[in-house]
Amino acid sequence: MKLRNRLLPVLLAAALCVPASGCSVDKSWAIKNSSTTIPIGVYIYNLYSAYEEANSKKTDSSKSVFEQKIDNKDAKTWIREKALTDTKMTILLDKKIKDMKLTYSDDYKKKASEMNTELWSEYSSAFEGYGIAKSSFELAYGTASEKMRLIFNGIYGKNGTNPVSDDDLKNYYTKTYTDFSYMVLPLYTTDSNGNYSAAMTDEQKKTAKKVFDEYAEKIKAGTITMEQAGEDYKKAKNSSDDLLHSATVNIQTDTSFPTELKNAIKSMKAGDVKTVELSEQQAYVLVYKKDSNKAAETQISTDDGRESLLSAYKWDEFTAQLEKEAAAMTGITVNEKALNSYDPSMFE
Repeated sequence: MKLRNRLLPVLLAAALCVPASGCSVDKSWAIKNSSTTIPIGVYIYNLYSAYEEANSKKTDSSKSVFEQKIDNKDAKTWIREKALTDTKMTILLDKKIKDMKLTYSDDYKKKASEMNTELWSEYSSAFEGYGIAKSSFELAYGTASEKMRLIFNGIYGKNGTNPVSDDDLKNYYTKTYTDFSYMVLPLYTTDSNGNYSAAMTDEQKKTAKKVFDEYAEKIKAGTITMEQAGEDYKKAKNSSDDLLHSATVNIQTDTSFPTELKNAIKSMKAGDVKTVELSEQQAYVLVYKKDSNKAAETQISTDDGRESLLSAYKWDEFTAQLEKEAAAMTGITVNEKALNSYDPSMFE
């Protein structure tokens, strides 16, 4: 009798799994509500995207992401949760556009189409191999991106519900970014092919530094500009390439420029110019610190420039709020069996 009781659940399960249904999992959809059904391909793409993001967050590059934690969570759990939240966001975006009475115009649709075409042409084979149809990819990638941009502008844009003023943008720019231009003079000689030959002697270094120091003195005196110095240096080097470069960076977080250069720039005022020696890179750099107030005004003088700066300022705050709302959405039916049939390790 006891044995019979143990077998009863198994027998009942077998009885329910009749040939007509085949106990198969419907993998055509991922989530749905009363009005919208999101195809499974959207979830698979978001799972892939979450996997890539998790990989970028891992602390030990020598190990698989699945051997590590992401934001204090098991990586696989983090990836699955992120993918589901992003899939829910597909429904949330349409709801917010409707609630905010926004128009997903042809301009946004055109940009979404361009984004989709560019990435799909490069990765279509891989995506289709994962089970992502082109229509699902377009919905999850370009269309979602542009709908987010529409909502973002509807909140923070000039005519938005919570607009960011030009003064706030300028203040953010000047506190965050440093603008400078620079030229590089290597402290080593090269062979006929332009390859490293030997380090300069002290006398050669002294002569080389004099070139940049003279430019600096003339720029300080106002007899030439940094741009004119760049043209003169280009001719002196008989170079076909521009040797004057410009950069806008967050000095506090930037990792692309040497610490010696960043420290020198920090100590400078707008309009200052000086020659800086970079010992590790074996080079002199003539650097000119620009006026970030003027750079900020230039940045916000065009619609594209203003939107770009606005995104840098508010995008993280915006997406964090969207993700919070998406994760908390009610009235959503999740196709758990279908979602669970896709393991993030499929992308490794």
